[in-house]
Amino acid sequence: MAMPTFRPMKSSKGLLEPHLVVHELDVPMGGEWMPHFRGWCFLQIKSGVSYWHHPSGSQELSPGVSLVFTRQTNGGLRASQLSAVGLAYFCVEPEKLTGLLSLSEQRCLKQAAAQDNTPLRVLPRTHPISERFKNVCLNQTGATVALRLQLLQLFVDLFGPEFEDNPLDSFQEMNGRLRLRLLLNQMAASEFVELSLSDLEPKVRCSARHLSRLFRQEIGTTFREKQTELRLAKACELLANSNAKMVDVALASGYQSNSIFSLLFKKQFGVSPGKWRLQHGQKNREQQKFMPLLSV
Repeated sequence: MAMPTFRPMKSSKGLLEPHLVVHELDVPMGGEWMPHFRGWCFLQIKSGVSYWHHPSGSQELSPGVSLVFTRQTNGGLRASQLSAVGLAYFCVEPEKLTGLLSLSEQRCLKQAAAQDNTPLRVLPRTHPISERFKNVCLNQTGATVALRLQLLQLFVDLFGPEFEDNPLDSFQEMNGRLRLRLLLNQMAASEFVELSLSDLEPKVRCSARHLSRLFRQEIGTTFREKQTELRLAKACELLANSNAKMVDVALASGYQSNSIFSLLFKKQFGVSPGKWRLQHGQKNREQQKFMPLLSV
């Protein structure tokens, strides 16, 4: 008998899940659930029996099992017809980790999350990461800095080997490219908000023109495009999570001119920074009344 056409299950919540916050909920017998999020989701079955349904079948999930998936992962979670299911999960958005991840690491995670039908990762109950997350949930005391750091450490430890499995090319390649790649692996993405190509020239030891070409080969975009992306991402964080004046948001995001900042922001998002704050900031502030959240 052919499997029915599967449609991804969505949560009833309209807002995206906050980044690096533990959520706990119960799914009723026979109920279906999928969080609404960007980036990655780390989920653990706390109690009850559930199934991960996908077009080719289903996989039974017992208590203690952890799942790691993205919005592009094909499938969704369904509680059994015999018992409710308790869940604990948190979400990670790589673009919000510019102060921690390097450009190379950030690109790796973003590309993996954007792939169609990203494979579901299943960690057994006895996996060290599953056991650590269970202990984090048992001992959490709210959305604190310490809790966010623990969640982030879990996520980094899970993907750490994959970063290490992306070795540099042989030393027979161009020295300039090797030096740039080392730099991109070592520097946090947030440092590129204020830097210019001329700042990097002494480090890479090649001309600005050659450096620009190497940067595009490594990152997939021009230096200016990547810097604009990082600056506007920082601006969105400030607009959504603070009451800073627009000129201060522009300066903190690397723009000395408020008019240039507004022009680039509207070109990217289709609305002015002020209107974007009205659309997104209030929702985030209402959520933070119950779950304080600091960006990492």
